[in-house]
Amino acid sequence: MVDPDRVRRLLVLLERYRSLLAEDDPDPYRRRHLVQTSAQISIDLANHVIAADGYRVPRDYGDAFRVLAEVGVLEAGLADRMVALAGARNLIVHLYAEVDDERLARAVRDGGLDDLSAFAAAIAALA
Repeated sequence: MVDPDRVRRLLVLLERYRSLLAEDDPDPYRRRHLVQTSAQISIDLANHVIAADGYRVPRDYGDAFRVLAEVGVLEAGLADRMVALAGARNLIVHLYAEVDDERLARAVRDGGLDDLSAFAAAIAALA
């Protein structure tokens, strides 16, 4: 069973970062930080649900979203997009010199914010 207080706390943080991303600040380093942190909060939420409900252990960060799709918490398309977000997080953290900031900005504008909201709603329904 999920810890509703923990889930709510993380959802408040996720919404705060999502709102900051929605401002579309032109500073690419600020955007990278907001994407990275939003991704990490989402990963933390996914892993909390997985551990609390005894689902299979994910192989990596992206797989946590696949697990949630397997058990019906997330729709498959949303899970795929969240896997891509986990990949963007890994790129920002480990291969920062290879980040395409324009592509990252487009991803945020072209559905990324909606995906964070949809993910938050799916998780909120469990708390």
